[in-house]
Amino acid sequence: MASGAAELKLAWPIDLGLTVASHGWVMLEPWHWEPESGALSHVESVGGWRGMIAVRQRDPTTLAVTWDGFPESDEREILRRAARWVSADWDPEAAIAGLGAGFADEAALISRGGGRILRCSTFYEDFIKTVLTVNTSWSGTCRMTAALVAEPGNGAFPPPQALIDYGEERLRQIAKLGFRAPVVVSATRRMLDDGAIDADGNGDPARLDHDYLTGLKGIGPYAAAHCRMLLQDFSRLPVDSVVVAHLRDRHDTTPDAFIAARADCGAYLGLGYRLMRLREKFAVPDLA
Repeated sequence: MASGAAELKLAWPIDLGLTVASHGWVMLEPWHWEPESGALSHVESVGGWRGMIAVRQRDPTTLAVTWDGFPESDEREILRRAARWVSADWDPEAAIAGLGAGFADEAALISRGGGRILRCSTFYEDFIKTVLTVNTSWSGTCRMTAALVAEPGNGAFPPPQALIDYGEERLRQIAKLGFRAPVVVSATRRMLDDGAIDADGNGDPARLDHDYLTGLKGIGPYAAAHCRMLLQDFSRLPVDSVVVAHLRDRHDTTPDAFIAARADCGAYLGLGYRLMRLREKFAVPDLA
């Protein structure tokens, strides 16, 4: 099967390295990141073919996209998936303005190409991986994700029907999802039946609002807020034990107090927090 290459032109600067570092998704199968070469890759299934798609930074507004294992006719779909990884369609101007004084340095980070949170090729992959972060260690999330990619994904992340067909029992016993197994099966069936996702796992953001997500059995406020953030809705802070500990230890505050103090950021509060964590992680100096 053929390999290929193309350029993904961007309307706004996007820093691939900052996007990769935005949260822990890159550590989960089937992602692979090579810091030395700056190559981000992901095993994909497209039109019955399985292969690898990779992106590298060419300049602030261009990503070089390469692939192996897909015919030339799949180029459009390949570029669409790569664009989703980096939220290439997201216009950051409103976020830069909305973050305001409460997150001035974070707004400046967006201007230099930050602000994108790494996303998978489909909403469904983002959704399942979010479920696998609930009430477990990060090593547990990595282990469960790897098990789904190995079987039933056969090297790629499995589409919705493949997880349903794999069944709750094997999700419990082989993939070791525990209490998450019935959540995965029931939520997948419901989203498919409602048309919230299609057979490939692509989601309809209009149908996948916060109330809909929390209406899925086993999906709480944290998981719903995190999934909405990956749909470019940054109005809620996904609060889990890690966020609680970070705000307590690093900022001597609570999530409620943090949210209240930055209420003016409104629709971009979650993004401001995520970028604050990114700046702290890499000791990025004040940028404003």
